[in-house]
Amino acid sequence: MNAVPANRIVIVLAAIVVGIGFSHTPARAQNAIEDAIQQLNSDAVKGYVQPMITSVGADLNSGVFHSAEINDGLSLKLELVAMGTLIGDAQKMYSATAPAPFRQSPVQTSTIFGNEGTIVHGPVSGIDYQFQNGQLKLSIVPLAVPQVTVGNFFGTQAVIRYIPIPEVNNFPKSTFFGIGIRHSISRYLPGVPVDLAGSVFYQKISIGDLMEEKTMSIGGQASKSFSVLTLYGGLQLESSTMTLDYTYKGYGAVGAPHVHTDINGENTVRATLGLGLNLIILHVSGDVSFGNVTVVSGAVAFGI
Repeated sequence: MNAVPANRIVIVLAAIVVGIGFSHTPARAQNAIEDAIQQLNSDAVKGYVQPMITSVGADLNSGVFHSAEINDGLSLKLELVAMGTLIGDAQKMYSATAPAPFRQSPVQTSTIFGNEGTIVHGPVSGIDYQFQNGQLKLSIVPLAVPQVTVGNFFGTQAVIRYIPIPEVNNFPKSTFFGIGIRHSISRYLPGVPVDLAGSVFYQKISIGDLMEEKTMSIGGQASKSFSVLTLYGGLQLESSTMTLDYTYKGYGAVGAPHVHTDINGENTVRATLGLGLNLIILHVSGDVSFGNVTVVSGAVAFGI
């Protein structure tokens, strides 16, 4: 089964960034990623996709703030936010058990980010079972989304994200939506030398026909401006959950058994540190977040 090369994923993201319409791949019954998932039962699929759940969730929960300053008065910004979660060796392997009658002790095999799936020998010579190969050969999971920030009313602003992503090559058609609010805490603490704010965000991405991931985050931010430069940081509690809904088509499948399972990502808490440059209506920022995984993020915004 062919994996999705990293350069093709970058092409998908480039289409998002510049808004170029790609022609869709001719319709097929299944693409490589969805087919790999359907070959795994409800136990094996959890470890296979969990690194993707964690990394996509980390991406979604990134780039939602670039300052804690929220002053009353009309504010409108159009932004392009790019983020990427770093993938290490720990995200490329997991422990799984082959179905009976193959070897029943756990073995280390490839996740969706790994290489070739482990081969397990059966009780009869020449009959083997191979776990699914990795499908995404990535060292970083990239995502780019448009973002609109509007406010500020009574120290509150809203942040909205939305983008449909067409199917390109083996990467499934996806739809992404996010919404959140941020509120100034500084307005209640006059004299504090830094700007303070709090936020709540909900986001959802549907990937193909089998996967839907939802994320939540609650965070606090602080920032300090020095002329055109802004130093900002934050602490955030977050979660991610993917729902998988598919028909199992792997070894031993009888009667097209249905799999419906919710899998939690390993996202729990992160700390963020970043720097922004503000030139009247042009705003550029970049930051890095540390938690269960490391995420880098950058944004270009126009507005007031």
